[in-house]
Amino acid sequence: MDGPSRALRLAVCFALAVVLPAAQSPPAVHSPDERRVVDKECRDVLPAQAKIQACLNLLSDRRLSTAYIVPINGEISSTFQSLRDYDNAIKYKKIEIERAHSAAKQPASSAEALPASFGAMSQRYTELGTLQALNRLTSFNSQSDEARRGAAEEQSNYNMALQYNPMNYRAYRYRAEIHSLFCDSASASQDMEAAVKFAEQSGDQNAARDYKRVTLSACVPAWRRE
Repeated sequence: MDGPSRALRLAVCFALAVVLPAAQSPPAVHSPDERRVVDKECRDVLPAQAKIQACLNLLSDRRLSTAYIVPINGEISSTFQSLRDYDNAIKYKKIEIERAHSAAKQPASSAEALPASFGAMSQRYTELGTLQALNRLTSFNSQSDEARRGAAEEQSNYNMALQYNPMNYRAYRYRAEIHSLFCDSASASQDMEAAVKFAEQSGDQNAARDYKRVTLSACVPAWRRE
């Protein structure tokens, strides 16, 4: 791989690593006692390896409200991400999404039911896609079959993110990258236009300005969809 291409890959990895933790959604409001337990026994624990173990221990504590299963798994995922262990970050992001879906199916009258916000679900799928992007960019040859399969999974998760929130401009931006890799320049352009439009409508002028300057990755001919 030549110097400029490697530099671009590293720049994309860095951008995703910065944006993803910032996009983590705050936990739903619960009792002060439970919040203190989660903060003390999971969220505020350092260093990272000790934090992961503490959060896993907390998940096994049946005294804690089941509504906390979702944010605790999210905390574990983001901690693995900080260690650049993207396989485990992806694993626990998927568990977070699965648990969020399960919680949403609980009866509305249940005190432990976790309200499922379409925006929160859209964000989780976007985060899963960007974790897969980080894994693809750091773990696989850029034109390999493994990278192609990873990109296809990313695209599926951005599609899900946009089903939950059709104004999710980050999902449009990241999906445009996948369209470009798959040599679908028309769809890539449409997604970038949507990313700029919805970023502006959401008041994120910095993102809109950055998106206008984006140069998408070149098509990978071996990935071309028939």
